[in-house]
Amino acid sequence: MKNKLLTISKIGLLAFTILVSQACQEDYEMVDPPMITDYDDDLDEEVVLQKGLESYFVTQFGEGDMDGTSWDQAMDVAGFRKLLSGSIDLSKSTIYMSQGKYVMSETGGLGVIIRKDIKAIKGGYSLLSEGTDLTNRRIDTYKTVISGDVNGNNQADSGDCGLLLVKGGIIGIEGVTFQYGYLSNNDAKSNECGSGIYINGNVNSTSVELTDCIIRDCKTEAVNGQGGVAGGTAILIASGSSKLNNVKFLDNAADSRGGAIRCNSNKAVVFMNNCLITGNSVRELFGVGIQISSGHICMNNTTIVGNPGKGAALNGGGSFMLANSTIVGHDIAQEYGAFRCETSIDGDTKFINNLLISENSTAPSFILNGANKEAYSMGYNLYQRVNNFTMDVSDTAYPTLVNGNLTEEGVYKWNIDQIGQVGGYATKQAVINAVKSFNPAASPMVNLGEVFVEWMGEDAFGLDQRGVTRNPDKMQMGAYDAVLSN
Repeated sequence: MKNKLLTISKIGLLAFTILVSQACQEDYEMVDPPMITDYDDDLDEEVVLQKGLESYFVTQFGEGDMDGTSWDQAMDVAGFRKLLSGSIDLSKSTIYMSQGKYVMSETGGLGVIIRKDIKAIKGGYSLLSEGTDLTNRRIDTYKTVISGDVNGNNQADSGDCGLLLVKGGIIGIEGVTFQYGYLSNNDAKSNECGSGIYINGNVNSTSVELTDCIIRDCKTEAVNGQGGVAGGTAILIASGSSKLNNVKFLDNAADSRGGAIRCNSNKAVVFMNNCLITGNSVRELFGVGIQISSGHICMNNTTIVGNPGKGAALNGGGSFMLANSTIVGHDIAQEYGAFRCETSIDGDTKFINNLLISENSTAPSFILNGANKEAYSMGYNLYQRVNNFTMDVSDTAYPTLVNGNLTEEGVYKWNIDQIGQVGGYATKQAVINAVKSFNPAASPMVNLGEVFVEWMGEDAFGLDQRGVTRNPDKMQMGAYDAVLSN
């Protein structure tokens, strides 16, 4: 009888959460069903987490004994927090998470602190999963949300918490939405901050790799001038790296310095492939989408568009390697445009086969700002205007705003026929060679471009952001490719 009641309860809960998810599909808000039980992070004395398991199972409210050994004994959100922050070795463990909303603290302030390797955290499993079955997984339907919404009002504001503070460890996360992370200016510290994911550990052993994830609706009110705590609403890296594959950054807000992402030391590295950054904002200046104050970024097949604010969509004094990407400046009232670069002469900034445009009729597509600064166009970019810089002969100038639009797939689609005469088209091999040549002297990883290519694989440079195979001998500029004929 007990098992029948449990099954009926699960079916009712699943139906309820699916209806709510469909009603709030656009912003992924989830309304909690009535709570049956509640535990703090110390856990009940009878709940003993099993050590050394290859698999741990988590549901929002837990099941059975909540020791995490199966879906029928799944730990709850308090157990999940304890598992992440505690001493249990997870270097060979995968944590499986069902649909639900997992708030990272019982109170406002900082989120969960992690100091260890975690093989994988995987979201998107059905609430009806039983035993150790892993077949019922659909990340877009069974949304797993790591949330900062302590006060339960479905927005990031006072009383809410940050999400993850990673101070050590190599961590993989797949199929998870991060939402409503919040950081007040009072809670921001030079070595502990971040409304979303904050990374600050040993540069050689601290990394977060996200695959098929979303970071959205987070907010940081930390201001500039307090030790690099401002900005980087979704991801803020002081020391370490983040590898991002098919990650969407949506509607995050900062006071300044990076509406979505920020690096603020030479020990910070970001890899991006097939990513979308849109709807993010800064109240003050610089890096409305991404701010690389210092540090290093490698980007392929990424779209940055529709991020309102001041001070360029992409900005900073670090080193940039941009390939096959689309950057559209949405800085209507300012002069900075799409990409404002302040890389010093001992740095290394290169870009090849990108679409660099501004919605402002006079703002530059690219500006090299300041004295003793240096960057290199490796060719085949489409741009409107540049300041203090000379483009390559194979680049194409097109002063008029390109007629394109952001599709439901998250890519900026545009027709190259509107351009007319083109300076040149990139080949797949030319892009690979350019990326491999990227080697900033200050990078904590030697031959950084080669490391980036190894992480993605060379075939990724022959696809567009949608996964469509490009003509390897004639590739369209930017993250969208209509597959051009020779």
